[in-house]
Amino acid sequence: MSGFIDAIGLLSGGLTIAAFLQSNLPSNSPAGASVQVKAGLGDDSSSNLKGTIDHVYAFDYNNNYLGQSGSCGIGSDGGSCQVTVDQSSPGTQADYISIANGNDATCVSWVSVTQYDGTPGDIGKNCGLLWYYGNQEAGTYPDEDGGGPWRPHCAWFDGDHTNGFQYAAMKFTVRAYGELSKKTLSQNEGCSATIFGTDNGPINGIPATPASKRSNRPAKRAQPNRLAWIKKRLVKSQYPEQTAEQLCNSKTSFGPDFVGSDGKFCDMETKALSPLCSNEDVDGCVVAHQNGTLTVAASNRAHAVVKTYDVVSDWA
Repeated sequence: MSGFIDAIGLLSGGLTIAAFLQSNLPSNSPAGASVQVKAGLGDDSSSNLKGTIDHVYAFDYNNNYLGQSGSCGIGSDGGSCQVTVDQSSPGTQADYISIANGNDATCVSWVSVTQYDGTPGDIGKNCGLLWYYGNQEAGTYPDEDGGGPWRPHCAWFDGDHTNGFQYAAMKFTVRAYGELSKKTLSQNEGCSATIFGTDNGPINGIPATPASKRSNRPAKRAQPNRLAWIKKRLVKSQYPEQTAEQLCNSKTSFGPDFVGSDGKFCDMETKALSPLCSNEDVDGCVVAHQNGTLTVAASNRAHAVVKTYDVVSDWA
């Protein structure tokens, strides 16, 4: 499979049309809809943003239940898993797909479906869910938007809410993010074509109803507890669209501490932004060392270690 199809991506805070790589679609199955779920990170086997997808549920045009898949784990080798929905009538199109996460937190970058493409990964950030940058390339932006790779942000889901994550599942109108993506954007339905659930069972409601539009954006709530592995990881990105300032200034961002392409460091626990000493040699500037230590410069330019990380991820 090669080439691109229309999808919806996030650019400079707003939704736009992006070209989704067809090679990121799952293989077709005669049993029913095939669905692939991609995690936000896939570059570290000890503590990445991976997790488990409990079930995928499919519904037809009238929201009649078609069937469900088994579970799958999102491992470290690429950070994705693929399932096939066991449908009672395999030839019936799945117009709505519901993804239910397992009882371990997952940061989902995108979901793709073979019948039509659905890619609601960036929808999470744009519609108020907890989010983090992703390093997985889904496609490209069009030339009129500057071109370049599209790396969707990931949105957090957790089945048992152990650490305070709000949502366990999502359900989206498949065609709204693929063949009808231009219509979705022109009618300002980028958020209302997806709804979110607090438990990891199937979501019975229908996206894009008036009730869904009212309740789709999450209510404001406290940030989740920072998991131990998150505290011990540092992400350093050279991707120009991934800045520490944007991450720090967002009330809904959540994840490991971050060094951005803007030459700044974001402490994700306090949402404090500091310049890198290599970019701005001032009191309080920081140096993120490859050995996993973070030092802060004092007035006499001596450096004190303030943090240590078990894992340093370099995105280049």
